[in-house]
Amino acid sequence: MCGKDDLSLLYDVVPRSRRAEHRDWNNCRIGAAMLNDKAICNERARGAGIKVPTQVSLDGSIVVRSTNRSNLLEFSHPAVTPNTLWMLKDRQGLQGDAVWAGKACTPLVARELGDDVLARMLEHLGRSGRLVAEEFLRPERYFSDAGDTALPTVRVVTSKLGTTTAVVGLVLFRGASGSLTSHRKHGGKLYVINDSGACSEGLDKFGKRWEACGFEFSSPQLDDIRVMCLRAHELFSCVGSIGWDVGISNQGMFLLEGNPNWGMNVPQLLPGRSMLQDFTSSRFRDTWTISRIRRR
Repeated sequence: MCGKDDLSLLYDVVPRSRRAEHRDWNNCRIGAAMLNDKAICNERARGAGIKVPTQVSLDGSIVVRSTNRSNLLEFSHPAVTPNTLWMLKDRQGLQGDAVWAGKACTPLVARELGDDVLARMLEHLGRSGRLVAEEFLRPERYFSDAGDTALPTVRVVTSKLGTTTAVVGLVLFRGASGSLTSHRKHGGKLYVINDSGACSEGLDKFGKRWEACGFEFSSPQLDDIRVMCLRAHELFSCVGSIGWDVGISNQGMFLLEGNPNWGMNVPQLLPGRSMLQDFTSSRFRDTWTISRIRRR
């Protein structure tokens, strides 16, 4: 899918590049575990003045039920204002596989759960401290006018070598109409963001190409995204490489989460251009010792 005959493009770029994830690069397990916890990551970023969504950790007081009229869940919690929309997340789960839409209600509105398997599962996550309610952000106007229901996100990869940290790739993710997240597993598409701010043609999970995204990032927007993620990486400086998700909402840009083991396979390989192509022109390239990298 990278538009090459093989993956030789990567052999002199990323250590152990045949692996889908560079776990060996992220050599601080404690830092990676904290980063992978959405609640801790969110709290640290907010404390450093980085814009993040409002988030509430749920506990044993949560009550969840499914509504009959839609896939929307209803939940109650003392710290959450009734009749507001939220996203319910497993704080240690994958974004696309563990996100649900929820409407806050009062405890008196919640009914008996019966055999509602999803509701029981979410209550179990709540009791074990794994569930968080996160502010439901709407897409920026361009995307909402285009019919996007999921918040578009920019995957920003920051990587560290020695004492230097730099942004080495930017990719835009858009969700399918009607979806809750921009994850490609649920019909989303990805677009490389070029240096000019324009976005390339899209690619879905099957490798099918789609027309280019018409949204164009301004230079100040790209600068703000880079600065935000570099500042966030400083909070987890012992982690070698991090894939950040930045939401593009009608309220501005929010840092949603960090991924210590971001996959470098299909999402980072686009027809004709690798997301990691930026490595080859970075200042890392002149100083990186690559003699130990070989084909297996």
